[in-house]
Amino acid sequence: MLCKHCKRPVSYDEMGLNKKLIRRDAEEFFCLCCLSKKLNVSEERLREKTEEYRRAGCLLFAQREKENESLDKRPLL
Repeated sequence: MLCKHCKRPVSYDEMGLNKKLIRRDAEEFFCLCCLSKKLNVSEERLREKTEEYRRAGCLLFAQREKENESLDKRPLL
């Protein structure tokens, strides 16, 4: 997926921000830089919001593995 404005690649988190902040059923997306300009906020603030939404369990954002958890420490099923 490419940014609607500048045509840069858009990440899944950027798509999630577009859906969370602009329109839930969006099919076109802005990259972080263009989204920050459109919303008149800093890119850093958008990154902070992404992490807030992720910690809150919002399904629009990929959940990160725990920092110290590796695949080797997971129980086998």
